[in-house]
Formats: sequence, C-alpha cells, structure tokens
Amino acid sequence: MSDNEDPNVISEEALYEHLDRYLSTFGGERSILCVSELDGFLTALGCSAKEFSPDFWLSAIWGADEDQPKWPSEKEEDEFLSLVLIVYMETMNTIIHGDLHPVYLEQELEDGESQLLVEDWCVGFMRGARLIGLGLDENNLDFYNEVLAAVRLFGTETGWKKLEGMVDEEKNFWRDTIEPSVLRLVQFNHPEIQMAQEQDNKPHILH
Repeated sequence: MSDNEDPNVISEEALYEHLDRYLSTFGGERSILCVSELDGFLTALGCSAKEFSPDFWLSAIWGADEDQPKWPSEKEEDEFLSLVLIVYMETMNTIIHGDLHPVYLEQELEDGESQLLVEDWCVGFMRGARLIGLGLDENNLDFYNEVLAAVRLFGTETGWKKLEGMVDEEKNFWRDTIEPSVLRLVQFNHPEIQMAQEQDNKPHILH
C-alpha cells in the first residue's frame, strides 16, 4: 500500500466481491442475489420524485419478513449495511450529476467476443420500481410505459418471452435504449438535475 492510499477506503472490486458474498450467502429465492441486481434496485429508487430512507428499502433486499437473514454476528450485519450504503451513495451521486453507470455482468462468447448481460440489473430495477410504485402515475402513464419499455423487456418474464422472438439487432437496439431511457425518467422526476453534457456510457462491469 502506498503512503497516499487510505486504508479505510475499500476498492470497487473488493466492495462488489464482499457484497456478492453476503447476498449469495444470506439470500433466498425472493432476495436480491448479486451486485448488478442491487444496483438496478437502487437506481430505481433514485428515479423517483420522492426520497426514501434506508429504513424503508433495506429489508426489501431480502424479500418478505420471513426472508430476513439471521446474522451470525452484529459485526457482519454492520459490515453488510455499510457496504450497501456505499453503493447507494455512489448510485445516487451519479444520478444527481445527470449520469448513469450501471453495474452490468459480462459474458464471454465462443468467438472470443463479450456481451453485456443487462438482465440482472433490469430485474433489480423492476424490483425497486414495484416497491415504490414507479410508473403507476395514471396522469403520465404513456410516458412511463415508453421510458420503462426497455427495462421491462430485459427485467420481466413477459419481456423475456418477447425477446425470444427478436433477432440480435432488435435485442441490441433495446439494450442500448436502457440507459438513455432511465436518464429521461430521472430528468422527468428531477427537472433540477442537469444531464451530463458528454455521457461516458461505460458501465461498471462484473466478470
């Protein structure tokens, strides 16, 4: 460690690794099971016009009341909470600055190329949207249906069935639509936020 490195600052790689371990170890069928899904979930919260305290959404990470983890120690519970809040603050910070850096998974293809896997992120986003009722405003239903179309396509069972009938070009089009659509949603509910002039549309990728 160099003299300039802060021993109390966790690296992004270690942060994601620790969180994935906690989510996979203590999560169940109705839980968020990876950082990509968690980031999508938190992004949905940031897209709302309302602000939600962690007390409201933390338990939803695991599912219902009976899905809440039985922590072996208070230390592990505290560490998990601190890691989640770091990701939450980072996600909210990018949204506040009119930017978006989704945490996607990446899959290596047989030809040596790679492909972003956006499904987990979109599943998490839809989970957060359902929790806060995002997209249910009858007065703006057409707008919400438009901006949420891509996320619903990759993040719901109904959408996956539609994807099965699409060619790669169509899938790529909708995949590329996710981030600009979410940013439109952010600005709709937070008109005070100025969108970044030059989008660095490189997501954070988990291998």
